[in-house]
Amino acid sequence: MTSEEIVSEISRKNRDALPGLDDCAFLTREQVLDLMDAAAMRGFQFGSNVALSMVQGALLVQLARLGDGESKPSA
Repeated sequence: MTSEEIVSEISRKNRDALPGLDDCAFLTREQVLDLMDAAAMRGFQFGSNVALSMVQGALLVQLARLGDGESKPSA
């Protein structure tokens, strides 16, 4: 995913969560800070999951290459 796609996904989730709060038009400073912390954590988790998927994919490619090399007879 591109950085723009990641930000868009997190932004959509944040906006979906906001209407669920009672009187969201009158949030206290503490509630705003809590929302910002939750958004930051979701961003971190999402980024970590994407990075982990990329590493796993790279490892699978390397394992596949090793497997192909071992199964072919050497000349």
